[in-house]
Amino acid sequence: MTNGSRRARLGRKIIAPALAVVVLAVGAHLWLNTNLFGDDDVCGGLVSADTAGDVFSHSGRISDRDGLDDRPGDRLAFTCRVETSSFLPGADDEHLTISATRERGDFPFTDDGRWPNPATMSFFPDGDTDGSGATGAIGSDHGWVLLPDACTTADGPAIIEGYAPEGSDPVRVARLLTEVANKAAERADCAAERPLTAPTALTSAPKARQVDAGTVCGLRGLRFPGPDGVTGARETVQDGTGPTWACAVHDYATYTVTQEPHIVAGIRSSSGYEEQPRVAGHQVSGFDPQHVVADCAGTPTYFSLAAGRDYLSALEGPGAPRLGELFENFVDVAEERFGCTAP
Repeated sequence: MTNGSRRARLGRKIIAPALAVVVLAVGAHLWLNTNLFGDDDVCGGLVSADTAGDVFSHSGRISDRDGLDDRPGDRLAFTCRVETSSFLPGADDEHLTISATRERGDFPFTDDGRWPNPATMSFFPDGDTDGSGATGAIGSDHGWVLLPDACTTADGPAIIEGYAPEGSDPVRVARLLTEVANKAAERADCAAERPLTAPTALTSAPKARQVDAGTVCGLRGLRFPGPDGVTGARETVQDGTGPTWACAVHDYATYTVTQEPHIVAGIRSSSGYEEQPRVAGHQVSGFDPQHVVADCAGTPTYFSLAAGRDYLSALEGPGAPRLGELFENFVDVAEERFGCTAP
């Protein structure tokens, strides 16, 4: 045997094990650090692994822990936790939680501590659509999408709610929630004729600014929701081109108006919606005197006022207007802007 033959055989003996190690290492990497050869969807088929993977900041193995936790008797009541795991250095595990629930129709505008302040959210659709655009809102790590009107029952409209890692791309979160909403509606036999479409862009959440005493929330004549003479107060105004407007005067009050038809339909279909005392000359219905719907030249329009802790504290001393006075003033000042001038 020549020296060349011995060297070739020796090379093959060395290369073969080395290749095997490389193949095993590549296979382990693909299995542990990517979703290649993993499930195409999780959460009982409601969540696409690819769409969920787009929300996370790094690639990894997509799983749903214990799977879909749903409630017998209501296919639109479930929760699922999706996570991505990776063994790459510096790649922490990330997770998102997706759930379907039924809520009172004005849930985004109530101050129950669960929902982000509406003035800090990006609402969609933000402008005219062909009617198939999804209705929802996304914040820094929390968002929701409304299911089609046909999914509404006596228990209220159905929504898909999601908590994503902080800093997630809001458009990708909206796409994920819209995709789940379509699949959940199909699963519950209440899908619309055309699937809901996710927004391709979202307006940025507004930045806080100092309150101008002459135009609180940008509305001339709106009274400050607290005692006279307060200085340095801040406000955040969600004032895009869409059908939902909101303003938070930090720690004092949050004002909201929406003419978004699917939100208003859910409000009017909810339990407890009934006639309320007239406001600024308008006949209204709602859940209480500060969460009502008025007819604005044929367009149902929802107005709400949620009091903050500083306002409630101010009520213990002199100089703070009563809640009813504040709301009357708000509707009176805002009505012309939204085509709601009372007869």
